[in-house]
Amino acid sequence: MKKLLAIILSITLILSSSATALATVSVSINNSPVTFTSQSGSPFIDQANRTQVPLRATMETYGCKVSWESETNTAKVSKDGTTVEVMIGQNYILKNNTKIAIDSAAIIKDGRTYLPIRAVLESFGANVSWNNTSQTVMVSSINGKVMTIHYLDVGQGDSIFIDYGNYEVLIDAGTAGYGAKVVNYIRPYVGGNLELVICTHIHADHIGGIPAVLAAFNVEMVIDSGEVGTTATWRNYMAAVDKEGCAFLVDKDMQIDIGENAWLNIYDIVDGDSDSNNNSVVAELDYSGFSALFTGDLDSKYESIVAERVGKKVDVFKAGHHGSYTANSQVLLNIIIPSLVIISYGDGNTYGHPHQEPLQRFKSIGAMVLGTAISGNITVTTSGQGYNITTSNASRNTPVSPSDNIIPVTTPTQVSPSVVDSNTAGTIYIGNSNTKKFHTSTCSYVKSISPENKVIFTSRAEAISLGYVPCKVCKP
Repeated sequence: MKKLLAIILSITLILSSSATALATVSVSINNSPVTFTSQSGSPFIDQANRTQVPLRATMETYGCKVSWESETNTAKVSKDGTTVEVMIGQNYILKNNTKIAIDSAAIIKDGRTYLPIRAVLESFGANVSWNNTSQTVMVSSINGKVMTIHYLDVGQGDSIFIDYGNYEVLIDAGTAGYGAKVVNYIRPYVGGNLELVICTHIHADHIGGIPAVLAAFNVEMVIDSGEVGTTATWRNYMAAVDKEGCAFLVDKDMQIDIGENAWLNIYDIVDGDSDSNNNSVVAELDYSGFSALFTGDLDSKYESIVAERVGKKVDVFKAGHHGSYTANSQVLLNIIIPSLVIISYGDGNTYGHPHQEPLQRFKSIGAMVLGTAISGNITVTTSGQGYNITTSNASRNTPVSPSDNIIPVTTPTQVSPSVVDSNTAGTIYIGNSNTKKFHTSTCSYVKSISPENKVIFTSRAEAISLGYVPCKVCKP
């Protein structure tokens, strides 16, 4: 049985009073309210400000079989070949004997067992969210088709893990010192082989931890930029690839089917640039109505190509180059318009990441910005429409913002499906700042425009208002 995600955070509530919480907290499973009685007990907020629910009433409503082992103070919950053991007072649960950490614990209150709802229900493939208006825990059964994207806190580096059904993808693994952490983090979610490892480029903060990953898992394929390095880090990486005998592929334009309604698009943006950052493998994840973009450390001078290739709004953007001013251009952001930006960076790093310029740009498009240095490991969970956000550092779960402002935010956050019309979101026009002409994205002249002269417009009117004239060939 595939190991599914168990989010380590339970639901955090902002309530005016605990009395109000006790009176209004409810649970809905597949749009039907769960009935709680004086015998079953009722949901309440624990001392850690987490929602605790009566175990038996909730899980039996979800269709699980519940049993109790008095000798070990353990509740066993089973359904469809999955068994979750919930130990009283322990900050972990066992899913098919695999330990999964949680930041709260099950308790016995008034002779009844209560549990943190999110971790256990998501072990059975449920989607769990919080409706703040109705003060309701919303649970939906989605037949295990949960996709989770983990943005790991690996200091001043990158590591992203995508888990979807029987397919897993790891993008980078931080420096060598973080290799073991990456291995230990993803191990509960890898059932059998690790299907794909993407190494965006040859810098140590991206591929340093890859040898540890290759040694720990049977990796089916490795994709990298194709650049040949000279550093000890690169030599160790290549030696590990050769030793483990993985299928090896240099990046090229391709689409990888990772499961039902889900694809990973690989874009070969630049090859052979003298700056290794610009050779980064760029990947776009599409799952039903959800999308996420990963650009490695690619510089802004090539982001116009990314914008052109993606050509639509994405939900989540992993900020380029750890939030550097050298990436995250307005040209790209105007096209992808992410509602969430996640920055992977180390606290107090010598580069000053993230820089103020991109933070201001993220703010200008209305995006929420989270950083691993503040929030720890950041997980995005989606069933293809909208997404939930959880983090491992609840005490510092705040968005990164320009200047000195730190604005608290409730977690987990649920983001509704995009209202952007997918039929029109991809309509863009390409301008040439040298000739002051603009073209349709498919015009033959676009290929001859150098990256530094490319300007992308989201509408014909915008191009004309800035003094650009339409191409006489493609007639945009």
